[in-house]
Amino acid sequence: MRIEAGKPNIVRISFHQEQGDPHYGSCMWAYFDFDLDKYMLNIQSDAGNASYRWLATPDHESFLHLMARVNDDYLMNKLFRETVVDEAATRDALLECLTEMELDEDDINNAADALEYIFDDYSVERNIGLAQAIVEKWNSDNDLCIDEAYSYVQTDFTAGEKRIVQIFADYIQPKIQELVKAGEQLGEVGNA
Repeated sequence: MRIEAGKPNIVRISFHQEQGDPHYGSCMWAYFDFDLDKYMLNIQSDAGNASYRWLATPDHESFLHLMARVNDDYLMNKLFRETVVDEAATRDALLECLTEMELDEDDINNAADALEYIFDDYSVERNIGLAQAIVEKWNSDNDLCIDEAYSYVQTDFTAGEKRIVQIFADYIQPKIQELVKAGEQLGEVGNA
């Protein structure tokens, strides 16, 4: 067994909401820890936690340079996975599919009516597999023959995950950009 204690090269940027702030209450606090040597971001917050480690490229750019330029969609997909079933978007995708099929109007209306009630008896918000099974059953019950109907189930990120990434984009990233600029002015391009 080997146990080591170390002092990692970490920059922590803290976020704390104050009463009167926009979106007050959506995320009261968050800590964004940037491990400059391991190219790892750890986030702890009351809206959720996340962690991701990038491939270290110190000869190309520092970790803070990388974090200063990432966009919110890229960061969202690195930190989180879509785990919430978006029922409205799923219904819309399936209705669009129905309108493209060569069915008579009664069949389309019957399938659309059944679709309106498809998720009412089940709680599928966090169960993508169940939502896919329900859609396949609806497909079968209505003799629609939609290939891979389960693939029409639309998903989204949680509100907390979206808020964390928004905080990063609005508040943390500008602070990182300040740190990078200050480091460049001091001649610390690789370490900023």
